[in-house]
Amino acid sequence: MNLFDRDGNLDLDVQDALSELGNVGVGMASITIGRILGVRVELEAPNVVPKEEVSEQTLLDYIGQKNIGIWMKFAEPLNGSVLCILKRGFVYDVVEKMTGSRYEGTGLYKNEIALSAVSEFANMLSAAYMKAVGKYTGMRIFVSPYLLVAGGERIELGDVPGEDAAKAHKAILVETRFQLLEEDGDKTRVVGKVVMLPDDNTVGLLMEALGME
Repeated sequence: MNLFDRDGNLDLDVQDALSELGNVGVGMASITIGRILGVRVELEAPNVVPKEEVSEQTLLDYIGQKNIGIWMKFAEPLNGSVLCILKRGFVYDVVEKMTGSRYEGTGLYKNEIALSAVSEFANMLSAAYMKAVGKYTGMRIFVSPYLLVAGGERIELGDVPGEDAAKAHKAILVETRFQLLEEDGDKTRVVGKVVMLPDDNTVGLLMEALGME
């Protein structure tokens, strides 16, 4: 199927399908977060934006200095990245819940126990995301966390792919924000977002799996 119309705009049906995939994947990941922290998590409607080219620097700027980025890579036959951008304080809370100790600043990745907890958390997020999107599409989808970015630091979480891992030509940016909820349902704070960056060939495979010819 044609993903773009004559004017280069993303097909509306494709936008809807990608929005749903973003909801499904992040929804399951949010359930994982909720179970760890004992809170409810609410998703915002995904924002789907076609991008001609996304560079690694663009994504680093997207993370910023006040957030922590966890990069995940689609395994073949899919190509592209999934980037979890989380507030630093939120990651500190998660690690404290998992380890029983508070690690902040450089202690988050220079302490072996804290870094192990972050790696485990990244694996849980990717497993939840992979399971949800794979079940929805009927495909076997693998997403592996490989890099943690905090400020100017880059910490390897697994095998680092090639130089183009954080780039996507004609990528489709699917951004889903999530926030914590109080027990009475009142919203508290946005704690992060997930950006899915499949390239156009990957989007085509996903649409075929969903029966969109």
